[in-house]
Amino acid sequence: MRTSTRFRLFVLTFTFAAIASAAEIDMDDPRRSIGRENNIRIDAQLVRDSVSPGTAIGVTYQIQNLTNAPIAIAEKVASASYDPDTLTIVLSIGSETPQENMPRMITIGPGEKKILHAVATPQLLPTTTRTAFTLVPRYVQVKVSFLRDVAPFDALLTSQSRGPQRFPDELFDKWFECNDTILLNSVPIRFTPRQNRVDAETREARGSSF
Repeated sequence: MRTSTRFRLFVLTFTFAAIASAAEIDMDDPRRSIGRENNIRIDAQLVRDSVSPGTAIGVTYQIQNLTNAPIAIAEKVASASYDPDTLTIVLSIGSETPQENMPRMITIGPGEKKILHAVATPQLLPTTTRTAFTLVPRYVQVKVSFLRDVAPFDALLTSQSRGPQRFPDELFDKWFECNDTILLNSVPIRFTPRQNRVDAETREARGSSF
């Protein structure tokens, strides 16, 4: 197994372990961000405050439904992209566009709140140096998409326990009508070039062997 592959596996294992250990949101953590719209509140906390090429972005987030109707989110659907114009990594959670099959949905009832986890890896160009002229990520922004109205999809939500359900063509437009997106505020993040990250992890591994 190549060193880079082993390093990616180590990073992913560490990220998943850190996410699993986070049972709640620390409201005083500087890595926390918040978004609220039409009585839906989302708090999110980054697992780590640094990123390097090949590093996964992990987040623990809490959705609080302050409305009088249930909402639903595809909590296993997540992706990360990088916008060099704003130097921001955007972690997108949930499904804005339905695919062939209905994604696995988690329902959050009126007055209920749930803590969930997401992880995704942005495509960042590898670099071993950092200068004032290098455009590197400086922020992470979480974007959450969810169904504000679940009534048209009740049958699919009820039957999803039996396995993947084909998404009906006649509900395609209804998905867009019922889908809502909340953008949380951006939080600063440190960028570590790949070589520096490998050296740091190597020193840490050697230190822990004694």
